[in-house]
Amino acid sequence: MTAPVELRCPQCGAPLAMEDVNVAADVILCRSCNCTGKFSDLVQEKNDEEILETLPCRMKVMKTPRGLEVTYRKSKAIGFFFLFFALFWNGFLCVFLFSSSGKERAGSLIEQLFFIPFILVGIGVLAGAVYALFGRMTLTLNPGRGELFRGVGDMGRRQKFLLAKDARITIEDSSMRQNDRVLHKIVVEQPGGKPFQFGTGIAEEEAQQYVAALLRQMRD
Repeated sequence: MTAPVELRCPQCGAPLAMEDVNVAADVILCRSCNCTGKFSDLVQEKNDEEILETLPCRMKVMKTPRGLEVTYRKSKAIGFFFLFFALFWNGFLCVFLFSSSGKERAGSLIEQLFFIPFILVGIGVLAGAVYALFGRMTLTLNPGRGELFRGVGDMGRRQKFLLAKDARITIEDSSMRQNDRVLHKIVVEQPGGKPFQFGTGIAEEEAQQYVAALLRQMRD
């Protein structure tokens, strides 16, 4: 038989009596320090502690002078697949273009314009392969604020966001799909503004949960 979970006050750490926990109203009361709070927040905090006990694969956490850095890298297998596809696609396209370049045809300009989308696809797939093999997503966290970097080496995009004390940090469905599967995103509520959203590129569910739990811990 599973032992009941002991709930403690988030302020003073004193045990909470069951009669002081109102699940329906989402309220807790600590008689030791007269503190009130949300039952859902207390449960979330306990879940986050369990999530943060295990570091997901392809993720590294280290302390730096700039703050706590959390780095996630994609699977190399995906990168090699995209690289193989890019080499095959671009190679076939180059052979076709060079073989037809010496022939004079009516409407050659229209034919060249026709191949532009195929060339762009080749460039895009090759860029995706490079990012999957050598790219990274790094979160630099400090109490109350964070910075997201996505790119290769030091070349990429940096976005700053806030981690307010009572900000809601959730994992939600995104508008993107992959192989008929809805991709999830991490949503960080921003004070008086549009929520900061990211994380659709994180393939593993446990990795997304780890990042969300860490962000909740860094709220200030």
